[in-house]
Amino acid sequence: MTENIKIVKFGEIASSLGTRNLASKLRNEILLEIESNDKIVCDFEGVDVVTNSFANECFGKLINIISTDIFKRKFAFINVNDFVQRVLISSF
Repeated sequence: MTENIKIVKFGEIASSLGTRNLASKLRNEILLEIESNDKIVCDFEGVDVVTNSFANECFGKLINIISTDIFKRKFAFINVNDFVQRVLISSF
């Protein structure tokens, strides 16, 4: 059995992720991938900073849309530095 895995490379977007507008756009793109993929891997290689606003708009609102259970089952985060990790955790 082969899993369908979508890797979202946030570092290719920017090394500093800060605006709600960008986060909203990315959240909508991720939502389109959820049904057709078993796993969404959020790769933060090359990302130094994520603002609370970005994390809340992208991931906090995503969890409200899809539920915590689906989020835990389908999402994985890799290459996350300590600062970004703290911001992401606070948005969940």
